[in-house]
Amino acid sequence: MTRNQAFLLLHICVFAWGFTAILGELITYDSVSLVWWRLLVVNLSLLVYLVIARKKLILNKSIFWKIAGVGAIVGIHWLCFFGGIKVANISITMISFSTGTFFTALIEPLVYKRKINANEVIIGVLIMLIISIIGLTEFENSENPIWGIVLGSLAALTAAIFSTFNGKLIQKSNSFTISFVELIFAFILVSIGLLLFFDVPENLFSPSTEDIWYILLLGIGCTAFPFIASVEVMKKLSPFSVNLAVNLEIVYAIILGYFIFGTKEQMTPTFYICGAMIGVLIVFNEVLKRKRKKKLANK
Repeated sequence: MTRNQAFLLLHICVFAWGFTAILGELITYDSVSLVWWRLLVVNLSLLVYLVIARKKLILNKSIFWKIAGVGAIVGIHWLCFFGGIKVANISITMISFSTGTFFTALIEPLVYKRKINANEVIIGVLIMLIISIIGLTEFENSENPIWGIVLGSLAALTAAIFSTFNGKLIQKSNSFTISFVELIFAFILVSIGLLLFFDVPENLFSPSTEDIWYILLLGIGCTAFPFIASVEVMKKLSPFSVNLAVNLEIVYAIILGYFIFGTKEQMTPTFYICGAMIGVLIVFNEVLKRKRKKKLANK
């Protein structure tokens, strides 16, 4: 695979991740049942890939329960993500998801025992303030913007937690093993939660024909495939290029939502101005990260 091919494949992956928000709106199940189905399909898909590709699981007792714990956080992350889409809309949830920059700036130093970077915290706070403005201006364009912001931000927080811990776990295993075990435990957590704390829908095991296709697309096309492909992409591209492209997930989701759902996803001009400002801040943060890493490497 050439670098250009890897770059194209990366953007296909990011587009697929962005499309998960669209499918979250299209699938008629509530967020918990939707996540249950997504985890079931992606786990079966990865199991098939494990057998066909003859992948080896690198696992030991010392990290098994750590991976399981992170898997539980992954399950909570998806519940918050799709919950935000269901109670508010795609645009509000995806913009709130950009608070990941702020949460990562606080969590990474704690986990890796290093100083908090002031620039990242300032950028994160600015993003939070901009999202607060969005919350105050979008009451007429969303059924429940505050809950959308809360759940979208919680999705960002949990994503920052599991991605940070995965950075530690990858030193003792491989990405396939970690993700496979995490997704199994995420499925177990969501299944227990569905049985104990939520109403199990009567049609859980009899989805409509449309839902079946959407769920398969979500589980295979937007989850299993991007996961496998992104691992290969990272062998050719720098972390800077990958992280910068992944941030486009938010942009893709908002644009797709606008064109697919029309007025339901149409927001005020303030929303799009604020969104553009957040985009600039995210790119600026990635540029600062790259410069900082270069400076450290040259010492």
